[in-house]
Amino acid sequence: MKDQFETKIKSVVEEFSYDYDPKAWDALSKKLPQANTGFSWLGKIAVAGILSIGLFSIWYHLNPKNERSNNTTQVAKNKTQASEKTNQLSAQAAPKSTAPTKTNPNQNISTIAPNNAANQGWTQITQEVVADPDWHLAPIALRQQHTPMPIVSESFNDDGGQLPPVQEHLLPLDLTSIASTPCKGPKIVLDADAINYEDGTPLIRINAESTVPEISWSANGTLLNKKNRSVDLLAFQGQTYTITAQAQLDGCSSTEKIKITANEDYNLLAVNAFNPQSRDERNAKFMPYALTIRDVRFELIVIDPDNGGIIFKTKDAQNAWDGTDQRNGQMVPAQKAYIWKVVLQDALPSEKTTYSGTIVRI
Repeated sequence: MKDQFETKIKSVVEEFSYDYDPKAWDALSKKLPQANTGFSWLGKIAVAGILSIGLFSIWYHLNPKNERSNNTTQVAKNKTQASEKTNQLSAQAAPKSTAPTKTNPNQNISTIAPNNAANQGWTQITQEVVADPDWHLAPIALRQQHTPMPIVSESFNDDGGQLPPVQEHLLPLDLTSIASTPCKGPKIVLDADAINYEDGTPLIRINAESTVPEISWSANGTLLNKKNRSVDLLAFQGQTYTITAQAQLDGCSSTEKIKITANEDYNLLAVNAFNPQSRDERNAKFMPYALTIRDVRFELIVIDPDNGGIIFKTKDAQNAWDGTDQRNGQMVPAQKAYIWKVVLQDALPSEKTTYSGTIVRI
């Protein structure tokens, strides 16, 4: 009975309905708020950004890296060639700049030795290394040198601008470790004779004793009659002379020196007084003795110191002055000093051409 009651109630409820008025529902719908079914402006911007990043990422990964690497390599080669050409011109011009420059980690340094005969001792080794373009590494130039000389290198930065030149000084080779064999030359013994005037000139003979067949001579004066074992020195001035002898034997040389001092200047061996009354003809007349034995052209004059007048003049060594004044034919006063002067026309090497002195008549 209970089940029947529940069934009846259920059927009544299910069959119950209100009358539906469409117009009333439309009026109620207009009063309700409208729902926004589209995207906002912030959402649109976010979607556009995501799409742009995605497209750029796809393009970056699809673009081949070889093109960028090739471009970087070509730029590096162009800079290296320009640097090599500039280095050759700079090395020939021998730049004087020695100021160091700061190292640029992106610069390209390439040093090339000038290609000429003076630098044939150089061996150039150049190696180019191109790394990943993202590393920004410049090409590398290796240098090997065999001859010490200054090296000037120039470089270019990434923008193609030339950096100041840098001059490097290579240290010379260390030769201290090279052993050398002592070289002993031949022995030379020198000696000198006393000064002599046999031919009217001041000659000093220097002799040498040695086992070698040839000796080279040199001195701070005039040397005559050079031979293998002797030489003559003309000592015109009163000074110290140094004579050097040098000889060689089996590639080894030796040197020996000797010093000789002349006490006075050479003055044609002239005396400073004469006596016309002397029985010795050599003392009775005046003529510089060297002119009587030397084969030389000359002119002798005797001058009166009081007025500068010429008392005597001659070009003949046999025509000596006997004290007569040629102006009046009378004998000059005694105990008076007169000036004499000789001018040579055929003077020897290093010899002066004019000699002078005083002569007194006793």
